[in-house]
Amino acid sequence: MTTDPAKLGTVQLQVLDYFTGGADDAWMKAVVNAFHAKYPNITINRTSLSWGDVMQALPLKLKSNNPPDIVPANNGWQSLGTLVQGGLVLNLDSAAQAYGWRDKVPTSILQEHEFSTDGKQMGTGAVFGMPVARSSMIEVYYNRNLLRQLGLSVPTTYSAFTDALAKAKAAQLTPIALGNVEQVGITEPLYSVMNALGQQQKISDLIYSQGNVSIADQATGFPQAISTMKDWADKGYFTKQFGAVAGQDAAQQFVDGKALFHFDYSGSLPLKPGQSGNFGSFVLPRSDGGAPVATTSSATNFSVSSKSKHADAAAAFLNFAASPDAAQLAVNLGVAPLLDPSLKADGKDPLFADDVNNAGQISSKNSSVPYLDWATPTLLTTIQTKVQDLLAGKTSAQDVVSAAKTDDDSFKAKLAK
Repeated sequence: MTTDPAKLGTVQLQVLDYFTGGADDAWMKAVVNAFHAKYPNITINRTSLSWGDVMQALPLKLKSNNPPDIVPANNGWQSLGTLVQGGLVLNLDSAAQAYGWRDKVPTSILQEHEFSTDGKQMGTGAVFGMPVARSSMIEVYYNRNLLRQLGLSVPTTYSAFTDALAKAKAAQLTPIALGNVEQVGITEPLYSVMNALGQQQKISDLIYSQGNVSIADQATGFPQAISTMKDWADKGYFTKQFGAVAGQDAAQQFVDGKALFHFDYSGSLPLKPGQSGNFGSFVLPRSDGGAPVATTSSATNFSVSSKSKHADAAAAFLNFAASPDAAQLAVNLGVAPLLDPSLKADGKDPLFADDVNNAGQISSKNSSVPYLDWATPTLLTTIQTKVQDLLAGKTSAQDVVSAAKTDDDSFKAKLAK
């Protein structure tokens, strides 16, 4: 493999992405421009579509006679796993060896891009994609003024966080802004509590179908997290009638000062210029006092088409998009970086400084876990449906855990065939 892009001659790389606007598009443009400035012999031609359109069209595009060289296959079985099984994306182990990706990228992040060559195991085997130097992680946002009014500091222990919820409720404040009409919002506190109460390795093994870990095991934190969601709902810790509130509306209510905390993805608050100074973020502390564990991925996975005629150039771009230079471009644009824990924000925006520190902490401690719903193609739907019934009082926490276990066990049985 040639790792000096300047020696590859004139190359036109076709790149498909879903960075259609805002800071996402600005960052991607900056990375493309910086790469081309460094290697003017390689031109990047981008096609940007919505995430939904990309996921729908990707298999057909890769099966065509002229597919894009680089594609944003989504992590997990639903997208990347299917493409690996179909032989549609390239095994990048030679690039990983040449560029030292296994040494440069935290194991817990790189695992998200690994599959066995037969596509039957996730989180192990060969590298079939690369993260970019942009983080997408679930954090806890807090309102600085409300926290101060309650006489509280930023929680550094799990018990301090739950105590803050109780104190906010006693003061007639909404402890957690939550909108779950789309049935997605509840997964953010659910995954966070699971990470706080479970063991990082067991959670990862569960999601990657390794080590014979059951989702019903206490070590995963899932049973306790389900019970906690029910407990918090019963105590009135969530937005009133949260089942009828849209996720964006809940986020806006939080920004408007109507709740103390809000679980969401990094950089997702609907802030207007000048508002961010009143907010901060942190990763939910672990109950055992260990390094906080966050559900984290990069903002996209980039894979290379197995039909690409420019695999070396494509690998060079993937390497650059995951580099400290690309992470610095993210910080310059005010979006959370990944893969470079040495980066710091300038401090002018306290919330962004928190986001950068959170991402750096997860990278340096190697303490990320993948999204629980990656475990099976249907687990997200199972959890969403059953948790909605749980919070409406139509089923029990044990029934939710049992349904999730049935879903997971069924998929593992198929993998074993």
